Amino acid sequence: MSARRLLGRLAGAALLCAGATVDCAATPDPGQVTVVVTPDFAAFAGDANNAGVHTFLEKRCGTLDCHGQTGRPFRLFSSGGLRLLNDAGLTSGAGTDTAQEIYANYQALVGLQPEETSRVVNNEDPPSSLLVVAKPLGLQTHKGGQALAPNDSGDLCLEGWLMNKVDMAACNDAAQEP
Repeated sequence: MSARRLLGRLAGAALLCAGATVDCAATPDPGQVTVVVTPDFAAFAGDANNAGVHTFLEKRCGTLDCHGQTGRPFRLFSSGGLRLLNDAGLTSGAGTDTAQEIYANYQALVGLQPEETSRVVNNEDPPSSLLVVAKPLGLQTHKGGQALAPNDSGDLCLEGWLMNKVDMAACNDAAQEP
């Protein structure tokens, strides 16, 4: 192919791409916002009497070979896995979860599919529409296989929390399971 013909094709392709970009681009509307409703952070974090949702998630899913590694889109920090950078020098296996790690895990979960999470919290969609529920239940392909059974304590804890009907007894049970 001659250089002139190649240049002609490249110029045509560039014009086609430029035209497609202009046709699809719109001026952003600074007044348009997306409101995202999230499940309760306090129930996620737990307290002295209740393990909270994060405890069982970190135990079942936050190991260094699963979601406790930096390359995962849904990443969990924990005392037994990946640690969030901290001034205390805490490493895997040392200390307890920090408040910053628990909050980072909350943000990772609700930030994975924020608009869909909002629909679940507002009872517009079922919890199984979220990857964080569908994958461990085996409803979608999950590299780690089925990590939750329908209606087991972990499933009841997670789904209840997502629907703002957290079952702390289920969360406490799930946190004790191996």
